[in-house]
Amino acid sequence: MASGDRIFITGATGFLGSWIISRLVERGVQVVATDVSEDHRRLALLKPDLPADLVTFHRCDVTDAGILEALIEETRPTGIIHLAALQIPQCRERPALGAAINIGGHINIFEAARKAGIDRIIYTSSIAAKPRGPANAPSNLYGVFKKTDEEIARIYWQDHGVPSLGLRPYVVYGVGRDDGETSAITRAIEAAALGKAYEIPFTTRSCFQYAGDVAEMFARAAVASWSGALLSDVTDTVHSTDEVVSAIRAAVPDARVSCAETVRISPCDGFETGALEQVIGRVEEQPLQVGIRETVALYREIAAR
Repeated sequence: MASGDRIFITGATGFLGSWIISRLVERGVQVVATDVSEDHRRLALLKPDLPADLVTFHRCDVTDAGILEALIEETRPTGIIHLAALQIPQCRERPALGAAINIGGHINIFEAARKAGIDRIIYTSSIAAKPRGPANAPSNLYGVFKKTDEEIARIYWQDHGVPSLGLRPYVVYGVGRDDGETSAITRAIEAAALGKAYEIPFTTRSCFQYAGDVAEMFARAAVASWSGALLSDVTDTVHSTDEVVSAIRAAVPDARVSCAETVRISPCDGFETGALEQVIGRVEEQPLQVGIRETVALYREIAAR
């Protein structure tokens, strides 16, 4: 089906970007895919038959405000999905670069949208922005940066009337998730699918979300409209890593997957999805066993290619 929307995506070569592009083109939505990287292997895994008439690829660094604004002016998108960011390990190892991309790039996106009159920004915050532990605060620089992004979005609505929707994915799993601390869940599923052993390096209770579900939420929001600086979790469903391992074994009975005893502290209550439902309606999720089974099947299909 054709669509009159054109969505500008930053961080388009990443895991979530690739899934979102896949969902958007299935809806007939034009995509302007931007990133500093030109490695589209994740998207090729998901969409080997990508319709070339729906996606244009551009190299764009979100820390370069001039290039970003010029590209938005040239491509005239109807909405922006802003995903470009460094993850927890990179922010820990290179904090100044993390701040430049995760905060400076975020400001540049909102400024460019303000100047171009774009009234639809969906950006990734993170559950890492939520308070936790003895300090009752984000536990790493990545979380601090994402919390700052939420406040920047609030101020841009307050001062300039720029609408935004910040979504807080947590442990998202699926084909292509090969970066960040919690990619261990996907690595465990891939290992089981391919007959290899793997130990998840932590145990926790958390929100484990199938990439296809999260991408569908972004795709639906990208063609919706709303007012305000909205902020939302994307699920309130919590599982343990033991339940993840059980779901993997249900899909692959002879899986050699286990969890280390190291406890990873994660928020496991207080989730609120009302703002997302305000924009896209009912939030639908695959049950954990279904999402993991689909991921196993896709890894095996890719291996068979």
